[in-house]
Amino acid sequence: MVLVIVWGELIPSQLRPNLKGIEGKDDYILQKYREMQEMKNLDVLFVGSSHAYRTFDSRIWNEKGYHVFNMGTSSQTHIHTGLLLRELIPKSKPKLVVYEVYPDIFANEGVESNSIFLAYGICKEEMSAVALKSANIKSINELIFAQYKSIVRPDEIIPIIVDTSIQIYRSGGFIEKMDGQFHDSQRHKNGKIQPHQLNAFYSNLDYLKSCNIPTVLVNAPVTTAESGRFKDQVKYDEIMSNFDNYVDLSQLDILSDSLHFYDYHHLNQMGVELFNPYFIDWLENQNIKGFEKN
Repeated sequence: MVLVIVWGELIPSQLRPNLKGIEGKDDYILQKYREMQEMKNLDVLFVGSSHAYRTFDSRIWNEKGYHVFNMGTSSQTHIHTGLLLRELIPKSKPKLVVYEVYPDIFANEGVESNSIFLAYGICKEEMSAVALKSANIKSINELIFAQYKSIVRPDEIIPIIVDTSIQIYRSGGFIEKMDGQFHDSQRHKNGKIQPHQLNAFYSNLDYLKSCNIPTVLVNAPVTTAESGRFKDQVKYDEIMSNFDNYVDLSQLDILSDSLHFYDYHHLNQMGVELFNPYFIDWLENQNIKGFEKN
């Protein structure tokens, strides 16, 4: 533990691959998390991975008369979604939760989310148990260093370093991608669905049901090249077929791969501005209790 602390204090980030912290990968989560603390009586709360915070533009929903907040975070696993739901729902009291369910997240070990949540003290009490249970060396190191910093520098403000020419935070939790050009990026082929993530997913749905909050499960838009790439796609489809509140919007005729995406599985702003009115219209016609058409 002493060596981890010394390593974190003295060695540059690029030389400590198993203790990276969040240098350069903030994605505005601290600003988002602080803003979320003030949100009350929401019409819609969005949760999920980058496919949530880069897809559901709070400004478009506000223009339609809905009070919303997007609490999506980078690679947010179902375990981390559960932590956020249990902390934020009693405060925000949403009428509806839109739960983004990108298939690969079911196979995600949560290392990136662990690093971000630990570094910023998000869901701090619960994160110790999550990191220890992960048995991942990076997460354990992050936990040790985060605990150390909370003792010696409890009021430290972590600098937010984000290139605003590439992306910018919009009030309500949406992060706008400023460069809409398509970029060919490496596509990782994750493993199969992890039982602990699937169990966390079911637990989250049980929690929302106990709060009497309607939930819509959404598979957000991706390119045709990305669709069906997940190794455990058949099992994923079988799981989702059990939910009448699941909607697969991964492939929509109104969206073009070459025009509306900035990589294989994220919409650019042009795509966002086409998708959100479409989804709002779809949602308003579902006769969800508490979310009737304005």
